[in-house]
Amino acid sequence: MKEIICHHYNKKGIKSVKHIILAAALCAALGTCGLAEVNAAEEVWNGHEEVTVIKGKILRTETVKKADHHKKIQKTEKKEKAEGEKGAPSKEAPALAAKKEAKAAAAETAVKETKQAPAVEKAAETAPKDAEALKKAQEKPRFEDKRIEINLASRLLTLYQGDVGIRMYPVAPGKPSSPTPTGRRTVVDMEINPTWIDPDSGTSIPSGPDCPIGYRWIGIGGNYGIHGTNVPSAIGTYASHGCVRMNEADVEDLYAHIVKGIPVDILYERVVVQREADHTVVYYIYPDGYGKEPLDVSKVKAKLAPFGVASCVSDDDIKQAIEASDGNPRYVAKVYDIYLDGRKLDARAFGKDGHIYLPVMPLARAAGIKADWSSNWNQIRTPYGSAKAVLKNRSLLIDAADAPALLHLTGSLDKDYNYQMK
Repeated sequence: MKEIICHHYNKKGIKSVKHIILAAALCAALGTCGLAEVNAAEEVWNGHEEVTVIKGKILRTETVKKADHHKKIQKTEKKEKAEGEKGAPSKEAPALAAKKEAKAAAAETAVKETKQAPAVEKAAETAPKDAEALKKAQEKPRFEDKRIEINLASRLLTLYQGDVGIRMYPVAPGKPSSPTPTGRRTVVDMEINPTWIDPDSGTSIPSGPDCPIGYRWIGIGGNYGIHGTNVPSAIGTYASHGCVRMNEADVEDLYAHIVKGIPVDILYERVVVQREADHTVVYYIYPDGYGKEPLDVSKVKAKLAPFGVASCVSDDDIKQAIEASDGNPRYVAKVYDIYLDGRKLDARAFGKDGHIYLPVMPLARAAGIKADWSSNWNQIRTPYGSAKAVLKNRSLLIDAADAPALLHLTGSLDKDYNYQMK
């Protein structure tokens, strides 16, 4: 039995006398030398388990972590050493204790430094990003050239950046009985989740789905403001007590792009003329919702004149547009500045239906060419030849394709939509 147990333990790498004694104790406890029972009684040391209790023929094993195993050994050694030194204290004890304390302090410092090292390294890595984020946070967007324009006739609100409209939203201004006042105002107050107070009853309604001013309030002085609504069907009509209502998503978007102090221009203009990116001039005529701006042909042409297209629209077309007053776009023509040999002329070319038309008389004068007009034949004559011309509101226009034969001039559009001739 002893040979079997010793042989078995030696296979496990156990060399101490202590383990041999333990093996003998196992054998005595079991009362048998059977190999199967010996195998059941063996100590299994894989760094995790060891036999700790022997009671009769029952062996109980407990899981022991390697760290706990080492702690037990250290505790035992420490106890034995203390007992050995108890009877004979050494003069070196205070020095040894101080040395141990210093060693422990050094170990504690090392642990702290180890814990702090990753944090320091991480801070060093993120420092440039944090600095960049801080810089961006300190850089405020420019709002000094932004302004809000509200046209009560068109029921449209436009946010301008300089002279460029960067956002446009439909709105619901005041009813004819309680119109929104015109004039220049300023954004004086901005509030998220505002509470509404009924001006008639004084009833207070907190922010939420029942609040008639929605979730954003942009105060523009007095009791007037730009705000959301819980009745989106009212947008595009005259519906409020004087404030300007917006769809909730629109007012939240506007709110995010403005600050206090920017101007708010409120106007009432039934005729709106615009020049698009490709230099197309388009005009709109809106209904007279407040009954305060009657229109006629001359007033509409006065609006078109600064864009150089008053001669391109007939009186009948303008009358029809006034009668409709539907706010639909009416495209007039593309308008181009004319340059002759690099010199800008006080005249404009027009693009329409795939053709470019040139004002022949200003061009002939600038080029020093004599030109005569024959109303009977609707032709223009020069020393170089003749071509068909069209009289548009006292302006004679020729097709640009006839300019080489009639004026010995050619032209084309540049990238800035200027018509360059030479």
